[in-house]
Parts: sequence; structure tokens; C-alpha cells
Amino acid sequence: MKKRVLACLLAAVMTAGLLAGCGGDEKSGGGGSSEQVLNISTNSVVVGLNPLVNTTAPDNIAHNMIYDPLIRDRSAKDNTDEIVPAAAESWDVSEDGLTYTFHMNPDAKWSDGSKVTANDFEFTFKQMADPNTAATNAWLFDGVIVKFSEALYNNGKTPDEIGVKALDEETLEIQLVHPASYFLQLVAGSAYPVNQAKYEEYGSEYGTAPDKTVYNGPLKVTSWNQNTEMVLEKNDQYWGQEDMQLDKVNYKVIQESSTAVQAFINGELDVVSTSDTNWGKTITAAGDSQEMTVPSSAPDFFMFNLKNEYLSNTKIRQALSIAFDRQEMVDTLRDGMSVPIYSMMPDTMKVGDKTYTELVDGKNYFVTQMQEEYTDPKALLQEGLAELGKSTDPSQMTIRYASRGTSELSKKIGEWMKQVWEEKLGINVQIDMMEWNIMWDKIDAGDYDIACGGWGPYYNEPSALLQLFEPVNGYFNADKTGWNNEDSQKFTELLNQAKDVVDDKEKAEIYLQAEQLVVGNALIAPMYLEASPTYVKNHVKNYYVATNGLVDFSQVSVEN
Repeated sequence: MKKRVLACLLAAVMTAGLLAGCGGDEKSGGGGSSEQVLNISTNSVVVGLNPLVNTTAPDNIAHNMIYDPLIRDRSAKDNTDEIVPAAAESWDVSEDGLTYTFHMNPDAKWSDGSKVTANDFEFTFKQMADPNTAATNAWLFDGVIVKFSEALYNNGKTPDEIGVKALDEETLEIQLVHPASYFLQLVAGSAYPVNQAKYEEYGSEYGTAPDKTVYNGPLKVTSWNQNTEMVLEKNDQYWGQEDMQLDKVNYKVIQESSTAVQAFINGELDVVSTSDTNWGKTITAAGDSQEMTVPSSAPDFFMFNLKNEYLSNTKIRQALSIAFDRQEMVDTLRDGMSVPIYSMMPDTMKVGDKTYTELVDGKNYFVTQMQEEYTDPKALLQEGLAELGKSTDPSQMTIRYASRGTSELSKKIGEWMKQVWEEKLGINVQIDMMEWNIMWDKIDAGDYDIACGGWGPYYNEPSALLQLFEPVNGYFNADKTGWNNEDSQKFTELLNQAKDVVDDKEKAEIYLQAEQLVVGNALIAPMYLEASPTYVKNHVKNYYVATNGLVDFSQVSVEN
């Protein structure tokens, strides 16, 4: 469980990680030709280059530049993406969806000139499954790869017994516990390799300095001052280096967003993200950049604690969910920098090759359905009060709302929701302002009525979000939500059922039933996805940000 908590915190950091810019006409030393130099920045330091244990947002961005996973989830124009070869040139999936066979790229090399082999990836996965490694992304493969959980939690198996095996240097086979259409996404984003020989040689020092790291990705680190800047240059051993345009990346630490924005305006930066509309207007007026908006994959939602006597009733929770206008909320509180959602799932969420929404014919918009069915949320609330045997006078009901931090936005959300719920429903709302970490402590203890939550999924498939609310093992389990009834038992059964289903549409329909129990019965009330614009200078090409905040730098170019 500790690993899951840490992963949650790291996911929250992802949305704040990347700011970027251009270095202009830096010249190469040899022939005097113009180098393509990109400057990117982060608002916090890169902790380390060991992909097994260093997984903060700035770390992940660095790893994405210096390591080539088996495959990449590459973002493209119009927020599209595709799985493409990387260290593996091709892969096969068995008919039952349980065996993945990766065929290594024969041209893939480490920066020291040694060959990237299937053995390196077998070693990497076994290191992740070793509890002594304390790999922060290991939990993502818990219950997915055969015997991985048993090894990770010292439950009768060792890392050598997990379902990952190099059949030879060119072939890696991975056995799954159940079919997982999202497995390729996990591999692409959470399984960066380490060089076995150097990892064993350097031990705990691996990834602590440029000369204690070996790279198989597009770039390699040439210098690194943790507090100021990391300099990366094209990896001449990278299998795709002939097609790369970038020669150099300067990865700077710029803690203040306003400083980065000002640097962008001054022409020192290529790319910057900001949710400040005034800054956005200034940037747009300059006319030297393109705006790109990538909605987050992390939904923000209200959580209802069913331990509360009022919130134990489904109709009361549904009334709270449908009483507020999501679009008005976004326009009023987010200056339009968010996308209202009526499902737990972003529209980009997939099951196999198609979106979840497409596979279920839009039936996942449960909030919209409820708003159409129950046109008078106050009357619905009163029905719930009557079912509880309480006075149907809403003014007798008081609910505590735990703010997510004390920022200006958190204060505005709390005040706005208090006004809406009191006006639309006639109830009393008490706002408990508290720091972000205290709110999470309250959630852990189940000491709240309504709280504002959010989660960045680690793969783009409904189970990544649904499993959060599994009453026994989910992060938001029954101890935190009070959800321990027939619905929660049915929910667990549905998630277990979905694991063994290969057909994408059938699996999506099962997820739909599960989401009905979470959103339709209002365990949570979805709010919005953040969608802060990213501004890219016109001379930067093919700079596409994925929903997880990552960029494929092997495709980026800078016109000098």
C-alpha cells in the first residue's frame, strides 16, 4: 500500500512538471554548423537517473529522453497517440492475450557501445519485482505479470520466478495473469531499462551521476547540476540517431512559473504552459507561437463518505452530484482552462484500439443521464431524507466539505460549492479549510464528509481509475469511503470478471456496469479535467505533449 500512496503523489506532480524553451543558434564546435538546441525546464529538481527508484515528474521527463523502453506511446497532432517500436522492433500477442513476445531491435545499443538485449529487460523486470529494490513503479505490474505479486510481497516466490524470460538475446517473453489491453501502455511508460552489467557494477550509485549511468535512448547526459541544469546531447549510439534533428537539450530548473513565462515572452524559451489567462493573452498577442491544449487524463472529483448518516443514502449523493453545473464551474472558477466531465473517464480513455466512450455508445455520461432524469435535485434530496426517516426539511442537514489545500483556487471552489449546494438544495455546508497533506490524512482516516480528489492514471484504460475504489485493495478503499455494501461487492465482482475478458467491447460493457456503481450511484461526482494551454514557438516542430506530460524528443526539431 505504501507504494500505491507514493505513486499517487508522484502522479499529482506530473501535471506540474514540464516547461520548455529554445536555445537559439548555438554553434557546434567542429564545422561551425548550426546546432539544433532545445531548452526545457522543470519546476523542481531531477532527483536521479535510476528509472527503478527515481520517478518524480522531472525524473520521468529525463528518463524519457535517455532511455528507450521496449515500445513508445508516441503523441502526435490533435492529441492522438500510437504505440511504436523502440528497443523492440516488433511484438506478438497470443490469441488469449496472456503472452507478449517482444523481438529486440538488432541496432539498439547502449551508450557504451554494448548491445541492448532481452536479458537487460528481463533483469530490469526482475529488479522491479525484488522487494529489496523498492522500485516505485513495481505496483503497476502487481497482479498483471505472472508471479510478480508473489515475489514483490515475499509471498512464496522469488523475482527469478516471475513471468518474464529472455528466450534468447533477441526475444523477450512476458506472461500475464489475465488479458490486459493496457499492458503495452504500462511497458511504454513505466518500464525503462537498466544496463545489467553496469547496474551490477555501480550498485547503489547507478543513476547518481552522468558517468554512473548508461543510456539507450535518444539523448545522453553530459553534465548535471541538480539545482540548476542538466545538459543532454544526442546519443551517437542510439539506433534512430540518423533521423534525429535535435543535437542538444538543456534541462533547466525554473521554480517559478511566472519566471518561465517571462523568459518565453523574452524569446529565451520555446515552450511554456500556463493557466493564467492574462499571461496567455500576452503570449498570443506576440504572434510568434502556437497554442496547444492537451486535456489532462486525471479527473478531478468530489468524494462522498458513506459513513456520514446523510451520505449513506444514494439519492442524497445523487442530488449533490447533479446540483451543480460543470460548465459553469469551469467558466467561473477555471477561466475555461478545464474541460467539464460527466463520466469518471476522460473521452480519450481506451479499451483496446477504440475509446471506452465509443464502445459503450456514450452511455458512460452518467451525470448527464441523472440530470435529465432528476430535473429537481432538491426534490431528489428530500426523497432521500424521507428514506432515512429524517425530516424532509433540507435546512436540518449540515455537511462538512474538506478543501484540497488553502490555495486561492481551493478557496474559490469551496465557497462556490457552498453557495450552489445551499441555494439549490437548501442544506448547510461547513467548509473545513486545510492544507493539502492534512486533507489526505483526513481521507486516509475516513474523517470527512465531502472531499475533493483527483488521480492521474498510469495507463489509459478504465481499470486504472476504477480500481482506485475497490473496497479492499483500492487506494480509496472502504476504510476511506465507507463504501461497503451490496454495490461495492458487485463492483469487485465486475472488476474481477473484466480481467479475464479478451473482447474489447464486452470488457467495456463490464466497465460500464462498474462505473454505474461509482458515478451513477454517486460514490463520486466527476468535475473536470485540467486543460492548461501549452505555447510552442513557431520554430519548434513536432513538439507534441502527451496526456502524461511526456514528449518524444526524437521527433522534435528546431529551425535556426
